[in-house]
Amino acid sequence: MKWSYASGKINISSDEEEQQFLLEELIEEATRHQVRKKKILVFFVVLSVILLTMQNYGANLSEGMSIYFYIGYFLTPIIISLFISSIAYLSIRRSPKKFKRLNKHFKD
Repeated sequence: MKWSYASGKINISSDEEEQQFLLEELIEEATRHQVRKKKILVFFVVLSVILLTMQNYGANLSEGMSIYFYIGYFLTPIIISLFISSIAYLSIRRSPKKFKRLNKHFKD
């Protein structure tokens, strides 16, 4: 496999095929992927805060319970929002196609 960079294009040639990747397209695709990850992180934080406030608004916190009760009390909404955020991330996750093709050449 041989590769070269010239005027904003990455040229990769192997025994079977020759491909060309535009650097601008690779950067744009990576940026979109990072934006999706940040949106899921923001969704997780907002959902956690909403669930924690709903839990604290809807019920009075018991007094005199063990520390494990309080850990579970505050950790449950965070685990629920983590689960929902994970499902949302898996549903919109699309790894960049051009990176997959580019990585395929470098793995060989």
